Amino acid sequence: MINVNLLKSKIMAAGYTQAKLASKAGLSINSLNAKVNGKQKFNNDEVEKLCKLLNINNPVEKCDIF
Repeated sequence: MINVNLLKSKIMAAGYTQAKLASKAGLSINSLNAKVNGKQKFNNDEVEKLCKLLNINNPVEKCDIF
């Protein structure tokens, strides 16, 4: 299950809005919102793209979020 609060704090800390992050990650804003809110699941490629964009390099932190 996604740690929504931690993910949203990482998005803000990286200087993104969800709309800007969705665009950079190649997702629609609706798709990203559904995934962030647990209505859909992230696939591995999406997790890797988001981690790269949000500078999440620590595997433990990655597991804590996703």
